[in-house]
Amino acid sequence: MVSAAAQLIPYALLAALSPLGLAATLAVMRTGRLKALGFGAGVILGQLLTCTALVALGAVMTPNRAKAYPTFQALLQLAVGCALLCLAFVAHRRPTTARRSSSGRSQAVLERLQHLHVVTASAAGFLLGIGGPKRLVLTGLAAASITAAGITGSDESILVCWYVFLATALVWFPVLAYLLLGVRVVTRLDAVIAWLARHRRPATVYALVVVGGALVVGGLLLL
Repeated sequence: MVSAAAQLIPYALLAALSPLGLAATLAVMRTGRLKALGFGAGVILGQLLTCTALVALGAVMTPNRAKAYPTFQALLQLAVGCALLCLAFVAHRRPTTARRSSSGRSQAVLERLQHLHVVTASAAGFLLGIGGPKRLVLTGLAAASITAAGITGSDESILVCWYVFLATALVWFPVLAYLLLGVRVVTRLDAVIAWLARHRRPATVYALVVVGGALVVGGLLLL
């Protein structure tokens, strides 16, 4: 159980470390506590339902749910770890100008988030929790890891909740801090996002190297 929970950490960290997710959370927080609460709840619910559905799908496709598949887990971690290290190399070599068009689209999305109602903010959070291709792939990898661990019943549910807790941390934690501490949290987050904007490339590369390296080491230990 503890080993299976540890194996989910790299996938959850990659899902959580989303500058757009953090910026979207900040944009909604500027509109008030109720909308921020609805947005955060939507993100958690979307991630929870997606992970639960993928785990259930994996359970149906697995012939013996109670049997662990350590070799599969090891190969999965090695493959993902090597892929992340390759992405780190590509991100390090990619020209800065290649990100400008993507940044423009992201800014447009953030501006729309500041004009949503409570219901639409919750719906936007729900869609963010389901995620785009990156988050869906990471949730699928986490679900595959849970299924391969040979854990069923309540323990499986605990692992799903553990993954969701970590994968949505950069949404629920700022929202919770905002509800408790008020607008000073927004000011602090502004500084964090400004720093990320100035150091986006090294921050991305270091995150990919650390998580990818952890997956490779974990995969080798499982073999």
